[in-house]
Amino acid sequence: MSTTTTEEKTTTSSSNNNNNTTNALSAREIEWAVNSDKLLAEQKEINGNIVRTRFPPEPNGYLHIGHAKSMNMNFSLAFEKLGVPVENRRTIFRYDDTNPDAESKEYIDSIRRDVKWLGWEEERTTFSSDNFQTLHDLAVTLIKKGLAYVCDMSKAEMEIQRELAMKRAAIRNNGQDPNIDAPIASPDILPGRNRNTSVDRNLELFEKMKMGFYAEGTWTLRLKMDFESSNPNMYDLVAYRIRYTRHPHAGDGWCIYPNYDFTHG
Repeated sequence: MSTTTTEEKTTTSSSNNNNNTTNALSAREIEWAVNSDKLLAEQKEINGNIVRTRFPPEPNGYLHIGHAKSMNMNFSLAFEKLGVPVENRRTIFRYDDTNPDAESKEYIDSIRRDVKWLGWEEERTTFSSDNFQTLHDLAVTLIKKGLAYVCDMSKAEMEIQRELAMKRAAIRNNGQDPNIDAPIASPDILPGRNRNTSVDRNLELFEKMKMGFYAEGTWTLRLKMDFESSNPNMYDLVAYRIRYTRHPHAGDGWCIYPNYDFTHG
């Protein structure tokens, strides 16, 4: 059960209006992710008794048996598990199309045909790429708040950065001093030479990325996260990269593309 980016509040799925209610599909509760009573009441007002799920394939290949299982879950089994009446069931067919290098119209059309062939009927079809402008604007907002920066570190440098941060975290967790056992040889690597670039400079660089001033692989946009964390997923995420590839749905209007994790963050 999930919330899509484009539809915002109108597609949030829920089968109840109680923070403490559990059901057959409940996962572990994370304190910071619990919906407030106000948000739940607003969702109830918008959706009424409608429950929505999402089938979100990436159009980078043909569907296989695993996708068939996912379709069954999202178009049918999830509702059965929750006891949702047939008239209140809705499923959004969502293309997660953020990587034009791997995706094509052939796959978009093929997936659509297969969904119909298997007999599933979606409420509507959406594309992650329909949000490219919104995602870009959110990235600019993060830059203005000092929470994102444009980075020229190579993939190899980022791997060295990641390995050093992981090593320091492990040493710290063992009660030792990482500055002794895994010292930072240069701030150019950790936290990185671009991390403290000014907001104005970052805005300028990101705009030039968007306008096609730079070659692929030269610059990325990264989010300021936490290099002290024991979880490497919390290290500065690459949110945007440069790709001079025509998008199969959005066309040729973009040469910077959001990464999957930023799109769904």
